[in-house]
Amino acid sequence: MCIYQSLAMSAETETNPISAEPDQPLCQPCPTPASLRKALDEYNARARVVDLPTHFYRVRCRILGQGPTIVVNPGLASTYEGFALFLETLAKDFQTIIYDYPGDQPGDNARLSRIGHDDLVSNLFEVLDRLNIGRAFLVGISFGSTITLKALQRDPRRFPKAGIQGGFARRKFSVPEKLALKLGRLFPGTSGSLPLHETVLTYNNRLHFPKEIDDRWQHYVQQNARTPIRSLAHRLDLVTRLDLRPILPEIQTPVLLAQGNEDRIVPRPYFEELQKALPQAQGAILPLVGHQPHYTHPEALAQLFANFFLGCEEHGQCSGDQEH
Repeated sequence: MCIYQSLAMSAETETNPISAEPDQPLCQPCPTPASLRKALDEYNARARVVDLPTHFYRVRCRILGQGPTIVVNPGLASTYEGFALFLETLAKDFQTIIYDYPGDQPGDNARLSRIGHDDLVSNLFEVLDRLNIGRAFLVGISFGSTITLKALQRDPRRFPKAGIQGGFARRKFSVPEKLALKLGRLFPGTSGSLPLHETVLTYNNRLHFPKEIDDRWQHYVQQNARTPIRSLAHRLDLVTRLDLRPILPEIQTPVLLAQGNEDRIVPRPYFEELQKALPQAQGAILPLVGHQPHYTHPEALAQLFANFFLGCEEHGQCSGDQEH
């Protein structure tokens, strides 16, 4: 099965098994994967960059598209570049916003020792206020899921629906993550200088980047290496003290949980914990997918969330709350 079909079909595999006539092939010829470099060039040419001074740091936002607003809360060691294809797809129907975390941009005036996890949530609300956005859909990727969940609990009226990929309510830490946390308090530099940086990335993710998208693998490694160690350590430290399980039953917002079935970074038990505790959760298991579908399956992941947000019917005719 091609890298796109595996995810495009996966949202239905749990409850609606795929059937086909004996003489009908299940798989169609795979399309040529889109160029990440071309998508990034187009994104940079069209996206609006806005620097917003908040109470916590100077936030750099990138905004693309028109329509209902989607705010993307990214992962621990992400840059906006890795989301270019994902955002380009969503921007066909939405206004998309992605932003940098404190400490990721030189001169952002972030005092990391004074910024807690609740402050990151407050910062999200301040960004929305300064952009004059009343209501928005939220997407939380990995670490960003924790900000998304807290925001839903704090003001559910503001967020009609949310999507989460590779999310968790609490985390147990691996040896490399603990090492990164310890070193981050001692040394300057970026995560690319950490011991075994590329070896760890390769073990966790390389299998899910087939040769057809090898350029995306190289880009992922390069971008992951750009995260300042101090900023990465700050976010890891926040997660070591975080347990959102008590607030999950309070969240009544409809949430779509997307989970790579082969995710080695945030494995399936974390997904099952969220799905069991969130009252309005729907789950989509993504076969043959790891922790980085915004790189490996960006168009299909974007369509999965778009269909959920807009209430698409079987034939792609959507109707939903357009307020933003």
